[in-house]
Amino acid sequence: MVDQRWTLTYDTMVTGVKNYGRESLLSLGNGFLGWRGALVTNDFSDDSYPGLYAAGVFNQTTTPVAGRQVVNEDLVNLPNLQRINIIINEQPLRVNAETVKQLKRTLDFKTGTLTDSFRVQVDDNVLHYVDITTVKVIDPVNWHCLGLTLALKTSYEFNLTLKAEIDGQVLNQNVARYRQFDSQEFDVTTTKPGLMLLSTKTTAVDIAIAAQSSLDVAAHKEVVVEATKLSDHYQLQLAPQQTVTLSRVMAVATSLETPGNLATFTTETIEKQTFKQMQMSSQNYWQQFWHEKDVHIVGDDAIQRLVRMNIFHLNQMANPNANSHLDVSIGSRGLTGEGYRGHIFWDELFVLPYYSANEPTMASQLLNYRKRRLQAAEKNADFENEVGAMYPWQSGMYGDEQSQRIHLNTVDQTWIPDNSRLQRHVSLAIAYNMWVYQQISGKKDHLENDGLAMLLAIARFWVSKAEKVAGRYHISGVMGPNEFHEAMPKQSIGGLKNNAYTNLMVVWLLNYVHDLEQQDKTAFDLIAATVGYTKALQDKAVMMRHQMKLSISSEGIIEQYEGFFSLKSLDFQAYKTKYGDIHRIDRLLKAEGQSPDEFQVIKQADLLMLLYNFGARQTEALVTQLGYTLPSDWLAKNTAYYLARTTHGSTTSRPVFAGIYVALARQGQQVFEKQAYDFLTEAIGSDYYDIQGGTTAEGVHMGVMGETLAVIQNDYAGVDMLHDTFRVMPKLPSQWSSISFTQKYHGVTINLQISHHHVIAKADKKISVIIAGEQMILQPDERKEVKYHGWVF
Repeated sequence: MVDQRWTLTYDTMVTGVKNYGRESLLSLGNGFLGWRGALVTNDFSDDSYPGLYAAGVFNQTTTPVAGRQVVNEDLVNLPNLQRINIIINEQPLRVNAETVKQLKRTLDFKTGTLTDSFRVQVDDNVLHYVDITTVKVIDPVNWHCLGLTLALKTSYEFNLTLKAEIDGQVLNQNVARYRQFDSQEFDVTTTKPGLMLLSTKTTAVDIAIAAQSSLDVAAHKEVVVEATKLSDHYQLQLAPQQTVTLSRVMAVATSLETPGNLATFTTETIEKQTFKQMQMSSQNYWQQFWHEKDVHIVGDDAIQRLVRMNIFHLNQMANPNANSHLDVSIGSRGLTGEGYRGHIFWDELFVLPYYSANEPTMASQLLNYRKRRLQAAEKNADFENEVGAMYPWQSGMYGDEQSQRIHLNTVDQTWIPDNSRLQRHVSLAIAYNMWVYQQISGKKDHLENDGLAMLLAIARFWVSKAEKVAGRYHISGVMGPNEFHEAMPKQSIGGLKNNAYTNLMVVWLLNYVHDLEQQDKTAFDLIAATVGYTKALQDKAVMMRHQMKLSISSEGIIEQYEGFFSLKSLDFQAYKTKYGDIHRIDRLLKAEGQSPDEFQVIKQADLLMLLYNFGARQTEALVTQLGYTLPSDWLAKNTAYYLARTTHGSTTSRPVFAGIYVALARQGQQVFEKQAYDFLTEAIGSDYYDIQGGTTAEGVHMGVMGETLAVIQNDYAGVDMLHDTFRVMPKLPSQWSSISFTQKYHGVTINLQISHHHVIAKADKKISVIIAGEQMILQPDERKEVKYHGWVF
């Protein structure tokens, strides 16, 4: 019997974006390749999208839209190398919701294997059917390789033709609203038996795809080579109840990560591989992985399965074997779809803590992507008449700004201005990621290797941008994480003033930079001079750390940005009655001829995001550092105020509230215990249940996967690795009996087993820790048990 806590299983055939979403969730990956979980029997249609992606491979196209030439840089959908065309008595087999009579799709997290078993009725005779089982795997060790098998069993006698294809005629068509753009991303340059060579149209990335197939029974084989398609044809007579199995081994390489002759590399690679070898490689890799990195929850099997699904996907998006050879970061949808065109956002902030605590080499490799694009960030600032490093909101291959200036409102199909590039806080997220990596790993390797230059260039941007007015420093022309507000009401120029999230993150950044200066003044001054972080800017930074502007009401509510309190209220219930789903109320308002800029409506609460980054204590310390005073109940008041105005238009919103409610419960306010668990449950299932009505079709949401793991491990299990000591103060929900997992901290592997009244800790090296308020030394391989009381919901 299959353990549902270790698998993702479907037994019904669905259509449209719902099936697209399942294909995203059933994707396989290894950091380099991402392979959507479409059935191998199906081409692209409104019901199926067999995508294949290689990390870092982007292309730019130009399309006239709304009176302007729009340039889009897209993660490239590579040729479809999984297509198996089944022809029975010279008639193609149709595999769809009408013909599939039985179905079971299983993604096994333990082995990294996707198995699809389905029965297809061939014609109007109910006794004429075929049973098909396919197995797909991506090799996480030999990371250029992937493979599949297809076993076909018949209920009656017929002539069978199997065509194992590489189809080079594919386009980027995963996202319906992008299809009106030019979506031809590459040219096929060479086809010959078992090999296809192609090159991206404008970015000139060369790509080789090699494949070889075999059949386990005697058959007539023909290799067909066309200009944009390769096919291995097998013809045979199949008897009733006979089974035939096709095996296929494939390799992909690009000029970005593989030097030398790509054709030779890929063909030699598949000659050394068999499907069984790849399958065993994947099984061994994931077995060892889960031994070290499982998060085991006892008490809620539904949460347990989704936790493992998220961990599985995060570790398919980045892989220590592949990523050390790649110049990439992780897009907001990983390599599971084409949402946001595969671009890299600030979402790295939601997964760098996870990688730092579980596979710090991967965290380090992702930071390299940003360091290598420092010059691009400086050029981006110069283009906008700024100085220093201004990292783009959306980034792709080169590190230039890929956010559009217009976007499609899917409610009324109109093109409207897009100011999202004004979310300059992305550079603050990059600095935060550097700090998190340093705090958790205990390493300063990035600071000593261009990392300090990057931080100071980012600091130069913010210090130069701030202006002093009436004794306080103001920052204008930015947007916060809440993307519903792009400008002040009735203003044609985008940008807001004194966004609380941005201003407080700038104060934090300048504190971080100040600390680094104190550690090595000579090295600091040398690097500061190279990036233009002058003495005058450093002196200004000292003042900004204590004089940044915030607006706080008499009740202690920190204003999201200057002017937010004066915006009009909106009748949320009326809009729910009218539209039902109001997650994206911004689009609904714009379709009505109104603007969300005029209303107190929030996609995700900017201010509360600070609590996710730092926790309540450090956030309050930043506010106090600026000379402001908050009431003792400020956390509860601010949470209630912003929750009442939030539609959770981003999947990253709910985990923030979940974590805050755990914190409030810690303060003795038990009324919040149910809200915390409800928010966690809804957030962790946001992709599985596709709660935003079709967005999972465009790829899974990397950010919410990282966030929910943070809520579980850092808020409920109470692990804090960001404040100079490894601390554990659990606050388990009543639904769980226990939780156990392993974390890496300062080069030490620490295993934790946490129940409602006990913490058992074990480390592989000597380390000082604080557990349930008690400071102690863990000796190597010593098992230490600590009792605690009063922290159970």
